Amino acid sequence: MNSERQKRQEEIERIMREAGVSREADVAFQEEVRKTAAAIIEKEASRVQKSERPGRRKRSISPVTAGVWLLILGAVGFIFSVPSLAAMLFLCGIAVIVWVTFPKLSKSSLPKHKNLRSYGRVLKNSVSRLLKKIS
Repeated sequence: MNSERQKRQEEIERIMREAGVSREADVAFQEEVRKTAAAIIEKEASRVQKSERPGRRKRSISPVTAGVWLLILGAVGFIFSVPSLAAMLFLCGIAVIVWVTFPKLSKSSLPKHKNLRSYGRVLKNSVSRLLKKIS
């Protein structure tokens, strides 16, 4: 990188000599160019850093919290004698809570299989064990 910088600086000096500009003006001009380039590079680096940050969207409310609020609204509906609305809110609250928690519980218990045949075999064995327990 230093060799490229030296090449550019030599090129700038050569052009300035050809133009007949004095050495003092050349030094001042080069210093101004360096400051401007440094400012541009800093701005670009900060912009790149901001764009490379993971854009994870934060939820404003979790689904479990929404389910609890629906349960609370259902209870309030029963208090104020609106049973049909209250029952609907209550059932929706229970459904949301079950919907959110069920996949978390089932992910760890389900085995991971490489292909469909092995999964079918395991499923068949588990169903046969279940039928033996019932009988």
